[in-house]
This record gives sequence, C-alpha cells and structure tokens, in this order.
Amino acid sequence: MYRLFQFIYNLRVFLVFLCLELFCLGCIVSYNPYQGAAYFSTSKNIVGKTLEMDKSITGYFNLTKVNAQLAKDNAELKNQLAKEIQKNSINADTSVSILKVQQFNYSVARVINNSTLYSNNFFTIDKGSRHGLTVGMGIISPNGVAGQIKACSENFATAISVLNTKWSVSARIKNTKADGIIQWDGSNPAIVQFTNVGRHHKIKVGDTIVTSGYKETLFPEGLMIGTIKNVKEEGGAYWNIDVKLATDYTAMDYVFVIKNILKIEKDSLEAPFIKDTKR
Repeated sequence: MYRLFQFIYNLRVFLVFLCLELFCLGCIVSYNPYQGAAYFSTSKNIVGKTLEMDKSITGYFNLTKVNAQLAKDNAELKNQLAKEIQKNSINADTSVSILKVQQFNYSVARVINNSTLYSNNFFTIDKGSRHGLTVGMGIISPNGVAGQIKACSENFATAISVLNTKWSVSARIKNTKADGIIQWDGSNPAIVQFTNVGRHHKIKVGDTIVTSGYKETLFPEGLMIGTIKNVKEEGGAYWNIDVKLATDYTAMDYVFVIKNILKIEKDSLEAPFIKDTKR
C-alpha cells in the first residue's frame, strides 16, 4: 500500500496536469457548438467501430455453435423432405404402405477424426450407441454420400469412408438409370470409379451419379455421389468411368447418420436366401 501511495505521489504533477486537460476539454466541448459536434461525431464513430469489431470477434467464436444449429436444422429438413417425397409416392401408388413414409430418419453428428492419406480410410464421429447409432448405418455429408458405420461405442462411432478400397456402394446414372458400383482405386481422393456399367448405355461427361436404392438398408435412392469426369473405352463389355465426388473428404465437418427403421425386418426376411447363395 505504501508503494502505491509513493507511486501516486511521484506522479502528482502529471496527474494534476491530466485532470486540468480533461476539464478544459470538457469546457471546450460543452460551450463551443462546433467543437462539441465534432467531438461527438468522432466518439460515435470510434464507439461504432469498437462495437463492430467486438461483434465480429464474438461472432467468430460463436461459429461452432451456429454451425451445429444449422446442421441440426438441416437434418430436420431432410427428415421432412424424405417424408414428403415418400408421401407423394404413396399418393401416386396406393399399394405403397404408409410405413414407408417413416422408413428413413436423419440425425446430425460431427466428424472429430478423419483420414484421407491411406488406401483404407475411415473417420470418427461424436455420436454413438447412446444416441441410437448402430453398426451398418449409412452416413452422408451435406453434399453427398460419406460412408458407413463399422464400429460403435457408447459415445463415438467409426465409419469406413468412400475413400476405402475395401468398400463399395451401388449407384446409378440419374438420367439414364444405368446401374453400377462405386469404388475407390486408392489414388486420387477426389475421384472414384464407376464400374459394371454396360457398354450399351449412353454415357457422357457431366452426368450425375446417385445412390441406386438397391441397398435400402444403407442409403435411400437418389442421394448425390458425384458427377462423371471421364469416360474411357478400353474394350470388353463395360465402360471405364471416373467420377468426381461431391463430398470433399479433406474438409468434412458435420454429417448426417441415416437410420432405417425397416432394416431389421428386411434383413431377417432376406437372411435365408443370402445363406443359400453362399453355399
């Protein structure tokens, strides 16, 4: 305390001078209209810039929260869109069960670990069995197909990425309905191969590739995968097609996990036939 008083005592002349300066400035602003207007205009500008900077900084640190809310809203919209699409299908075909409307449900998760440098890549999300996730569920990004859950703990799940040479998904060309298989060859993380497409189909660069829906327990029909970048004729009965992925796997953040409430029923029905085909 003594040192504080000693410090103030040593600065007594400067402090008195500063107080007098502030007093004089106040008098000038108060009794001179022009100087007063200039002062208040300048001070408002400084305060405005300060508040704007504060808002920008606060907004930056709130981006994670905002993105999480947007992803949650997006998942809800996907659920509503899927129901509306299936309702329209039911209206057009009365033989379709109303249960189809509720077949797929989307929930949001965040990617907390991701690899793209290997031949068999994977990513980890921050949701697990506690949140209703199970092994086998499909995952999509906001732009397209992302992968499939292969391991699940209480709070986390690990999924095989499309950038995995041991994983594939059935797909088709949106316009021509030509079916094939999407699989990565392990080279370019932005390009996958579209195989088993017969040469009798008309293929062109720029065609959109979507999920076929054959594996409905994994992905619904019509989800975006990518666009055809290159088509080669190398003989044989099939085209050699390169597809540019819609999802950037080097920058995945929020994703959507697809739950199919009819999966158990469908799998149990097909199990005896699958067993017979493997004999």
